[in-house]
Amino acid sequence: MRRPAAAATMGATVLVAMLASCTPVTSNEPDRIVRPTSPAGSSAPSASPGATPGTPSSATAPGAPGADDFACIDDVVAIRGSDVDVAFAGECAVVRIEGASLDVDLERARVGRVVASGDGIEIDLGSVDALEITGQNADVDAVFVGAVTIAGDRNVVEADEIGAVSVAGNDNRVEADRLGAVSQSGDRNTVGAG
Repeated sequence: MRRPAAAATMGATVLVAMLASCTPVTSNEPDRIVRPTSPAGSSAPSASPGATPGTPSSATAPGAPGADDFACIDDVVAIRGSDVDVAFAGECAVVRIEGASLDVDLERARVGRVVASGDGIEIDLGSVDALEITGQNADVDAVFVGAVTIAGDRNVVEADEIGAVSVAGNDNRVEADRLGAVSQSGDRNTVGAG
């Protein structure tokens, strides 16, 4: 009678092994990568040595990143690093900037929202629906911003037009030729028409 029990145990072991081999494999690779196109009249930069096609580079990679080095993945462009000058001229729903002493050029980008966190970030913008700054010493120049939200100290935002401003922190300055509703808390903040 030991044979049926041994056969059942062996069969159960084989079944478990087969089912275990059917589990999905997780991957850190994105489902899709969307690369921005080069602006009209300029030639696309050649791939840097050692770059793997389809892999977005980071702001901390050696060499100076160009306008085509960042990809919009799942509607987000992520720019991270320190002491780097970068540019993005593509189209994406969100640009997320994190780091210190970054100089980011988004003037030619078509972006809905910019989220910046860190220290000493400089951003040049065209028009965006929303700008969120968390940190200190950010310096932003823009044409149009629908809504500015600042949480931090010593940040500066200058624009031709800002729809609404919310400031929480100290020593922040927001100036615009045309300025909408303002909400602020903290000390020594300056918000007004430039």
